[in-house]
Amino acid sequence: MLSRRDFLHLAAGAGISLAVPGCASSPPLSRGTFPDFGDPDRPYLGLATSLRQEHDYEAVVEGKIPHDLHGTFYRIGPGRFDRDGLRRRTLLDGDGMVQSFLFHERGVRYRNRFVRTKRYMDEEAAGRFLYPTWCTQAPGGLLANFWRAGEVTSQASVTVYRINERLYAFDEGSLPYELDPVTLATTGETSFGLPRDLTVYAAHSKVDGQNGDWLHFGIRFGPEPTLHVTIFDHGGKLSGHRSFPLPRNVYMHDWFATDRWLVFNFQPLEIHVWGFLLGLRSMADSLRWNPGTGNLLMLLKRTGDAAPFFIETEARFMWHSVNAYTGRGEIIADFIGYDNPDHLVGRESAAFAMMRGEKGRHESTGMLRRYVIDPAEKRVAEELIGGLHSEWPRINEHHRCHGYRFAYIAGEQPGEFFWSGISRVDMTTGASSSYDFGGKEYCSEPVFIPIPGKSYAPDDPEEPGWVLTEVYDSGSRTSYLAVLRADRLADGPVARIRLSHHTPFSYHGWWSEALPGNP
Repeated sequence: MLSRRDFLHLAAGAGISLAVPGCASSPPLSRGTFPDFGDPDRPYLGLATSLRQEHDYEAVVEGKIPHDLHGTFYRIGPGRFDRDGLRRRTLLDGDGMVQSFLFHERGVRYRNRFVRTKRYMDEEAAGRFLYPTWCTQAPGGLLANFWRAGEVTSQASVTVYRINERLYAFDEGSLPYELDPVTLATTGETSFGLPRDLTVYAAHSKVDGQNGDWLHFGIRFGPEPTLHVTIFDHGGKLSGHRSFPLPRNVYMHDWFATDRWLVFNFQPLEIHVWGFLLGLRSMADSLRWNPGTGNLLMLLKRTGDAAPFFIETEARFMWHSVNAYTGRGEIIADFIGYDNPDHLVGRESAAFAMMRGEKGRHESTGMLRRYVIDPAEKRVAEELIGGLHSEWPRINEHHRCHGYRFAYIAGEQPGEFFWSGISRVDMTTGASSSYDFGGKEYCSEPVFIPIPGKSYAPDDPEEPGWVLTEVYDSGSRTSYLAVLRADRLADGPVARIRLSHHTPFSYHGWWSEALPGNP
């Protein structure tokens, strides 16, 4: 991000007036406009309703927990959206909350804790919003938001990882926070022992399923954005860091990594950055979809210092990749792709409208797609693998960055924005099996849990294991964790871990197998 001095120099050179007319256009919403939990016509609004309390109790188990399911399941997302009569503008915006489900010999213990970020602590003490965020400006209009982009700091709400017995909560474009893996108490912000300004981290990293390398990318946004690539070995030692100027000032949430290649998908979701920097609007309100420019794939060898190269292809919006691997000289990169991110861009999109209690626009849905990339010829072909209404893909993490067979994906009913079913897709044959929780229950990302000690072959036609997904039951206004057999999804849950309260929609989860002496 530019310093204030650099900005003033650029502004003078470009003839930009600092007395910019107009008002801040992305202020907080009035809390009174939102009906908590909705009504029969809007049952999904419980997912956008704040959970203000922290809990720690033994959950009620319905059914039978598999005997080999021992460990801790973590989930993360924004848990609180409002303060002092005001409300954040999108479903992506809120105080980060980590949940844990500890599977022990007698049952399941549930905990949730808000991550004590600087923003959370300051606003908790003040009892009101103080800072601008990615989607919502600070109260007070233009003067309260001018040149405060650097204060859009982590809300620690997107991804959670337990690596080397340490628990980390990530957000976009910032440093992560470390938490106690048992109590979920916040230890503090961490740079993993590196100089604080050396690199930056996005929410999505990759843990190589074979050698344990932890691969990160991050973007330092601004008029001259920079891409950072940071890699740690399985023991946590820095093994590589490189940075590159971005060829486009665009928003990118996820990426691809194989055993040999890193692939960055610069989709044409452009950031009109000056309005954001000057305090005229939030980052989310500065996004513009420009499909005419297409996608630009940047390929970088995972090791060495060779320069990256670029391949152009048709415009697709991607929230999440599924997996990528190298085979027979080609890179296979699977992802959920949209023709248009109309659920995200614009005030009437679902991400914005949901916070006002409205359904919003979401006409273009996610489809399971594949890039077949030939690095030698510098060309790419796109294939359609699956149908409509897909998102939140996960795989057996043993296969991350390498060949694999099955993808586990959440699905939505036609016309709905939230997801009510999960599917297992055979990426070799295209066959799939699924289970739907019904029209009034909404599930989250399905996370595959391997059988302890089992060696998984990438072409295993069975891939036994378990799938966990958190479900919001709008009828009871409570949530539960569903446990399903991965190879028999259609049979439905073998167990439900019932909570005494609801949880807002959470994004991602992580499984940590119980180790000797550790939960």
